[in-house]
Amino acid sequence: KQVAASGDGGEGTLITCAEAVKQLAKIIYSLHDEAKDKPFELEMSWLCEGSGWKHVGVPKKVIKEATVWAKKEIEEAEGEESEEEDDEMEE
Repeated sequence: KQVAASGDGGEGTLITCAEAVKQLAKIIYSLHDEAKDKPFELEMSWLCEGSGWKHVGVPKKVIKEATVWAKKEIEEAEGEESEEEDDEMEE
């Protein structure tokens, strides 16, 4: 039901599989360079309590929601970076 998420290899925070899908989508979309890379369709699979412990594809609705969330998070992060750069230039 929950997986450990850790950025430093240490003990992490437990998150649900649905949250893990969102975080993975964010990572994949943040690494994708639209100028250099080909367009792609995100597909994922999971094995969890929600799937009856069977390896199945993540429902398209869950992937769609994760994709929308991930792109929004990336845009917000890039917007914050732009504001910080603008502030540094003014100094």
